[in-house]
This record gives sequence, C-alpha cells and structure tokens, in this order.
Amino acid sequence: MRVLSVLLGVAAAFAGSLLAFNAIRSVGPKDRTHEFGVGDASTRVPGGGSLIESRHFGLVVAALRRELGPDGAVESLDLQPVSATASGRSGGVRKLVYIDASGRSRAQDGGALTPAAALPVSRLDAAAIDKLVTGARKQASGPIENLTLAGGQREWTVHMTGGEPDTLVANLDGSGIRLPGEPNPEPVGAAPDSMLRAANLARVLAAAAKEGSQVTGLDVRPDRVSVTLDTGGRTLELDYGYDAQLTSRDLRAKTGAPEKAIPLAGIDPAAIERMARSARRLVDSPGLGEVQYVLLDTDGTLRERPELLLYRAPGAQPTYVVADLHGRGLTWPGRTN
Repeated sequence: MRVLSVLLGVAAAFAGSLLAFNAIRSVGPKDRTHEFGVGDASTRVPGGGSLIESRHFGLVVAALRRELGPDGAVESLDLQPVSATASGRSGGVRKLVYIDASGRSRAQDGGALTPAAALPVSRLDAAAIDKLVTGARKQASGPIENLTLAGGQREWTVHMTGGEPDTLVANLDGSGIRLPGEPNPEPVGAAPDSMLRAANLARVLAAAAKEGSQVTGLDVRPDRVSVTLDTGGRTLELDYGYDAQLTSRDLRAKTGAPEKAIPLAGIDPAAIERMARSARRLVDSPGLGEVQYVLLDTDGTLRERPELLLYRAPGAQPTYVVADLHGRGLTWPGRTN
C-alpha cells in the first residue's frame, strides 16, 4: 500500500508538471519565425545569394503586394543585398514598407499624401534586375552596393562601391544603362506608356481641362507633361507624370508681359504622333522614339498661328519641326519647298 501511495504521488506530480508546462507554453512566447526582422532569416536570403538578383526579387514584389494591395503603387524603392525599403500608396494612404532578406515585411504610416507619380506594383519586373546589373558591370568595375527605383520617373539608379563610375541609371526594364545626364539610348518616346502617345496625352489634357480652358504653355516629354493655364487673374501650372498622375500644382500671380492664351480643347492629342509619322517621310526621322520634347508656341514660330514644335535627337537636322495643333502641315526653318 505504501508503494502504491508513492507511485500515485509520483504520477500526480508528473501530471501536475505536465499541466503546468502546457499552461506556461499557452501563455509563453509565440512562434515569431514568420515576423519581419526575427532570427537569422532576417539577414539570409532563402537559397543563398542576394535580393539584388532576379531569382530573389520576387520576394520583394510579393511583400509589396501584400502590404500595398493589388492596386498599390511604389513611389520609391531602395533595394539592398539583404533588405529593401519602399514608400508607396494604397487606397489613398501613404505607407512605408520594410522588407527583410526572407521577404517578411512590416508597414507603417508614411504621412500625408502629396502630389506625386508612382509605379503600380504590377509593373515591377524581376527580369530587369539581372539585366541592369549585367549592364552596370560592363561599364564599372566596383561591386554593386544597392539599387534605387524612382517610381515617378520609372528609372533605376545603380550605386557602386569604389571604381568609376560609381553611379549609373537604367530604364524600368533594365535597359538603357548610362551615366546620369546622358541621353537615353532606348527609344522611350515610342514606348506604350510614353506621354507622347495620343491616348496618354489625351488623359492629361482631359485632367487639365477640369482646372481651366485657356492654355498658354504646353511641354510634352516621354515621361512627363507640363500644362500652363490662364485662370483669369492668375497662372496655374500643372505637372503630370506617367498615367496622367498629378505631380505638382502651382497657382501664382501673373507677372511680366501678358501671354497669349488659346483654347485647350484646340490641341489634338494625336498631333505629336502625326508629326512623328510625317517626319519619318520628310526628314528621315526614326519616328516617335527620337522625340525629345514638344512645345506649344501660342504666337507661332514660322507662321502667325498657334504651333507645336517637335524637338529631335541631338545632332539631328533639322533640329526641330513645326506643325499646327493637329500635327498637320509639317515644316521646319529653312525649308525651301
């Protein structure tokens, strides 16, 4: 009987210990292996390597989709070998997103929204990373420190440690690697999202028309458009980026000599594409891809009428061509017939 009592006591003690262990475990530290920045996984890319590789960049894209949602957009991205930081927009809210080497992430409030162009997360292409890294290594000997993406300009910057050059830029798809300030070697003017395209320019002009009907200035480039409106006693300057995203709005008092205003509705969104087609035939132009920018002259440059001036690639002759607001009647300075 004494032995049985001892055994029952031991069993009871063991059962009590087990219950206590389970109770402690139920209220103890939770499993944090899936949390941002926890453990060795925060600095080790799965499978080895770096986030600055196409095969691993998908971790960053997945994290941005998770934090910003399917319709989210990126204002800027800083891609390091084992981490990434981004500012983005989601549902009218600005967020800062932090991503570790395993693709785990956290987000916090990014402050008030301001006019700025951003890149839809869906436009990020992992293949661009290896392409721009390969291009950079052909031009510079130093190791790559990090990549940064300007969402509004849809342009990557490659930062290198040591060697020269130590900074290069590239297009969104990784092409056109070059020094900052050098002409883009790719025909970005002809790209589907170019603001020179009729459909894209039409969106900008429609947005500007909600602000005013009389225009004094227009500057159209592949990546941006500036519209200057006469709003009575004031001047309103509007800047737009890709997808007709408003990036700047400046209302100011009129100064200097009066500027001639014309109806904004008189500008044909298809005019630039029409001018580029005519230039291919008349001045041996490669077309829309070489266009640097197009300006509006409300007084007229070659004729006494509002005209559009299309400026060509550096070294091209003639330097610019001129047409009416529909892109018709193409001519240029010095044309003899």
